[in-house]
Amino acid sequence: MTTKTTIMILTLSTVLMPALAAADTAAFDKAMAPIFAKYETIHKALAGDSTKGVARSAKVIAKLAAKVDAKGVTGEHATHYKHLPMKIKAAASRLSEAKGIAKQREAFKELSRPMAMWATMSKPAGVKMVFCSMAKASWLQRAKEIANPYMGAKMLHCGEVVSGLRKGSAGMHQGMGQMRKGQMKSRHVQ
Repeated sequence: MTTKTTIMILTLSTVLMPALAAADTAAFDKAMAPIFAKYETIHKALAGDSTKGVARSAKVIAKLAAKVDAKGVTGEHATHYKHLPMKIKAAASRLSEAKGIAKQREAFKELSRPMAMWATMSKPAGVKMVFCSMAKASWLQRAKEIANPYMGAKMLHCGEVVSGLRKGSAGMHQGMGQMRKGQMKSRHVQ
């Protein structure tokens, strides 16, 4: 094989491989869309200090996750994709059985872990991962303004975008105000 041929093959593989990887996750990501929609419903309820619809949405997520097929996913993260549906189903089932907002918030942390793994690998458009150091947990959301499902009205805007659009944007605890350059930065939003 000539050097030119080798370079051409390597160039084509670096151009085509990401496109092929995206193609083989497309069906998986399409199956995740209704799951994420129900996940957002739960997120909004908990951020609003409500349990309304949480258990019902979690049951739907569990049913939908049972139908997600990762067999077509290949490449670097294929094993992770393979295990996501069962992890999502198990966490959603536990959330559907959780009683009271405190237990639902704890169960939502568990559901958010495999959801965050999916978002990290698939990078769905408009979805960002937010982390709250007070709750020691992450969640996914599309909304521009941080809405903390673990703290609710008590600290609604507490968090920092750690991936996706507006990565690195954060706010502060209510009443903290802006910190001067050189001081330790808070990960909490007002």
